[in-house]
Amino acid sequence: MSNKNKSLGLEIVRFTITGIACALLDFLISQLFLEICKNLNHNWSQAISTAMGFVFGVALNFVLSTFWVFKNVSDETKKKSRTPLFIFWFVLLSLGGLFLSIGTMLLCQYICNASWGIDISDSSLEQIFTFNFWTDVVFWAYFISFCIRTLIGLIWNYLTRKFILYKKPKEETNE
Repeated sequence: MSNKNKSLGLEIVRFTITGIACALLDFLISQLFLEICKNLNHNWSQAISTAMGFVFGVALNFVLSTFWVFKNVSDETKKKSRTPLFIFWFVLLSLGGLFLSIGTMLLCQYICNASWGIDISDSSLEQIFTFNFWTDVVFWAYFISFCIRTLIGLIWNYLTRKFILYKKPKEETNE
C-alpha cells in the first residue's frame, strides 16, 4: 500500500466521509424512531431514537473504519480488528460516544425548551419528505442539536479509534 493511502490527511478525509455517511444514516433512523415512539414520554422517545440511530450508525462505522478509514495500522491490528474482542472494544468505546450523544441531546432539548419553549422531539420525518422543514423552527432546533451531538461524538470516535483501536505500527510512532 502506498504511503499516500496511509497519510493522516487522507485518513481524516476518509473518517470525515465515514462520519457524514454514518451521521446521515443515524439522522434518518433517529427521525424514523421519533415517529415510531411519538406516543412515549419525550425523554424516552429521544433516548430510544438516539439509541437506534446509534446502532445502525455504529455498524456502518465499524465496517468502514476497519476496511477503509484506518489504513496505517500494524498487521497485528488488522488481524485483531476482525476478532470478537476488538469488536467488543469498538462497541464499548462507541457506547461512550452514545452516552455523550444522549446526554448532549437531552441537554439541547432542555435548553431549547427552557429558553425558547421549543420541544425538539416534536420534529417530524414527514417535514423532510414534504419539504415543510424550511420554515419550521422545531425542525431546525432539532437539526442544530443533532449536529452538536454528532460533532461531539465524531471527535470522541476519532480519538478513541486512532489512539486506542487502530494504532500505527510501532516502527512509525515517534517515541
